Amino acid sequence: KMSREEQIINERKRKLAELRKIINPYPYKFDKKNFSKDIKDKFKKLRNNQKTKNKIKIAGRIVNIRNLGKLIFANIQDSNGKIQIIVQKGVTNEKDFNLFKKYLDIGDIVGVNGFVMKTKTGEISVLVKRLEILSKSLLPLPEKWHGLKDEEERYRKRYIDLIMNSEVKEIFDKRTEIINAIREFMNKKEIVEVETPYLQTIYGGALAKPFKTHLNALDIDLYLAISPELYLKRLIVGGYEKIFTISRNF
Repeated sequence: KMSREEQIINERKRKLAELRKIINPYPYKFDKKNFSKDIKDKFKKLRNNQKTKNKIKIAGRIVNIRNLGKLIFANIQDSNGKIQIIVQKGVTNEKDFNLFKKYLDIGDIVGVNGFVMKTKTGEISVLVKRLEILSKSLLPLPEKWHGLKDEEERYRKRYIDLIMNSEVKEIFDKRTEIINAIREFMNKKEIVEVETPYLQTIYGGALAKPFKTHLNALDIDLYLAISPELYLKRLIVGGYEKIFTISRNF
């Protein structure tokens, strides 16, 4: 007997096969102009039910859908947050409305053109005029409420972890900010950033047991870096006075 997940995947494959006859479900380009957070910040003072003439071009992954027949609400997630889109019969281009209703699922990526508005419940949204399917997803996302809890699974499938758990993305972003701050500090002190090899003929600087590999081109054994120390010392010998490296050690 087929599992629930297999049924979902087969249904999505069927939709994809039908879509290929109508459009390219994996276009190579969409010229995105706006981001969810910027839109929400800029238009937060709108009154409830107020529509604007501000044109928006945004793209993101569908994370939920509420289909009310002639009105479809969906939330899309881009690199800096989520925003609601409203696909409405008579407002959204008819072909696009039908494509959304018939073929789109949670996990798919869409690009939309539309206008900013605030709903009667006070949610900043994009009222969709045109819609484009940018990527049809075949695998379902984990159940929203159970999410991705298994620690092993989360680390093995970081891409799903990032989609489902926004706090993980914040950790990634903070890491970038920390490294940028270190670089900025060092640059101000005129300390030169250097790179040291990841693959080394002699592993040095620590007692750890190294990862060993073989370089076929030169027929030699190499080791993954345990420490950048020996190479930094060579640079000092060569005449550098102040250096730093943000190195990967294994």
